[in-house]
Amino acid sequence: MVIKEFIKELKQSHPMFQSISERALMESLQVFRTFELREGESASIGGFSGDLLFVVIGKVEVTGVNGDKKELDPGDTSSKPMLFPEHPQLLTITAIEDSWLCHLDVDAFSYLSGLEETLDDIKAGGRYDAALLDKMRASTAFRRLPIEYIEDAVKGISEVAVRAGDEVISDGKEIKAFYVIAAGRAEVLRLNPESGDIEKTEELGPGDEIGEEAIIMAAKSPCTVRMLEDGVLFAMDVAKFREILQKPLLAEVVPEVARAMYSGGHMFVDVRFVEEYEESHIVGCVNVPLFDLMKRRAEFDDSKQYVVYCRSGRRSAVAAFKLKQLNIDAVSLKGGIKAWTYNDLLEPVS
Repeated sequence: MVIKEFIKELKQSHPMFQSISERALMESLQVFRTFELREGESASIGGFSGDLLFVVIGKVEVTGVNGDKKELDPGDTSSKPMLFPEHPQLLTITAIEDSWLCHLDVDAFSYLSGLEETLDDIKAGGRYDAALLDKMRASTAFRRLPIEYIEDAVKGISEVAVRAGDEVISDGKEIKAFYVIAAGRAEVLRLNPESGDIEKTEELGPGDEIGEEAIIMAAKSPCTVRMLEDGVLFAMDVAKFREILQKPLLAEVVPEVARAMYSGGHMFVDVRFVEEYEESHIVGCVNVPLFDLMKRRAEFDDSKQYVVYCRSGRRSAVAAFKLKQLNIDAVSLKGGIKAWTYNDLLEPVS
């Protein structure tokens, strides 16, 4: 089976993948790794606690760290994906029949899902050029932006056509914009202080950024970037770039503050999967898995205040952002439940 067919099967069989486009999954394979096992073959795999295992095709036997065995097929993991044990413990997977499996980094996937939904909302609103949004969506540079910055970034971006030989930035001169290469290739030229020669130090291609370091440091360009071929750049003027960088991040609270908020009656929401919640959770919290959040938005009261948490803080940052879009007062627990040291407020008690 080729990867495109695998992704189609994944989307059809597992609800949490259905909100993500095939294109986005194809371009973001780093959030999950896939592997194939022929009947009778075995593999030992490990991940971090909170990672998930899906059987997409076939049937396997999973042997846990304590020797316990469980048979899984696509129907099993569609409703209840298997959680990985704490690293560095390994699971042994044996194929009962030819199988294809997916190991998911759920935090990275949650960010991707939130980013896709945000870009879809912006596109559906018709406020910005749809073709430009699609190009930005394919750029790795913009995937690294916090989700709450995306619309501001879209507002400040323009497309610039460039020709082979054009200097995007020049050594020793002021930088006028932050650039991301959308199409074409460029070379970076720097002065060698020992020889006094101008030397080519690297090549840049689609997705690579130009000018970020100098803008942040408020310095002149330390190099020249020259196009090697005709291309297209995304450009954001320096003032807008600095404005976005200086915006406060989505509200996070450290565990000590969250503990005080707990005592003050804030509502706590666990956005992990049910299996993670059942292992251990903060006493009195409500479990609303991130991929169900928008379906269950009616359960949130805009007169109340919420602290949302996950394993590490990444999923809860996405959840808090989504809730804020609904005018729900929500903050994310920094570091997630891994950073929560109040064992008297955990159940089962750890």
